[in-house]
Amino acid sequence: MKIVDGMRWGETELLKKEIENARFDADLLLAEVLKVTRDRLYLDWDRNLSEQENEQFRAFIQRRASNVPLQYILKRQEFMGLSFYVDERVLIPRPDSEILVEKWLDIVRQENVEGQDRLIKVADLCTGSGALAISIAHYYPVAEVVGIDLSLDALEVARQNAERLGAIVQWRQGDFVDSIRGECWDYIITNPPYVSTEDYRQCAPEIFHEPAMAFLGGSDGLDFYRRLAEEIRPLLKPQGKVLMEIGWDQAEAVCSLFHLKGFKTQVFPDLAGRDRVILAR
Repeated sequence: MKIVDGMRWGETELLKKEIENARFDADLLLAEVLKVTRDRLYLDWDRNLSEQENEQFRAFIQRRASNVPLQYILKRQEFMGLSFYVDERVLIPRPDSEILVEKWLDIVRQENVEGQDRLIKVADLCTGSGALAISIAHYYPVAEVVGIDLSLDALEVARQNAERLGAIVQWRQGDFVDSIRGECWDYIITNPPYVSTEDYRQCAPEIFHEPAMAFLGGSDGLDFYRRLAEEIRPLLKPQGKVLMEIGWDQAEAVCSLFHLKGFKTQVFPDLAGRDRVILAR
């Protein structure tokens, strides 16, 4: 089978299973097998695939056709311009979550005196692959960053990403804020589980290959925000702040939880104009 035939076959197989972006996914999977960039496929499309290449490509297409996320097959996902290793142990970082890092960087740099980066302490709750914590440490290396997760498997992936990307982050295993009690932080950031039980049942089939604990936030999706609003004040310095990702329809409910505890809030939209990040201070 030639490269061009493989591309067409892969697209056809994925379309049969109603996989979105079938041609794009098939191309990337074949490029991964051949260890080339996607554009190279079109330059060399008369090249014959070896038996081993053909077998591996068919196996990749079969996995994608069974709704395994493309990122888990490729073992990578880009986030904030960095390439993160991902597998079934961690949530796949989403582009929408970049808004949280971008807003954090904006706020910190605005607060810096005379343009000098200041040493600050940041805790990332529910760190998963470490995407938020590592991005902050990468783009603001004077920050003292700690990533926390209940899952030891997730922390293993996060450590691997930090080492490969050269980011200095301390990792802790613990249930939400338990491992940072008794300390005071300049910033606590989090992308917690915020999908309601009912919404989770209606998710795209790819979602069910990701860790359920990274999505499920209780019957209404707000369990972790309740815990955060209730427990966070003693963990913040006097000028400390919380930045958290939310579901597109949760801004009013989450802001109310924090207003009841005396916090002021500000909501930031994502690129599609949907509420995505809340700053509480």
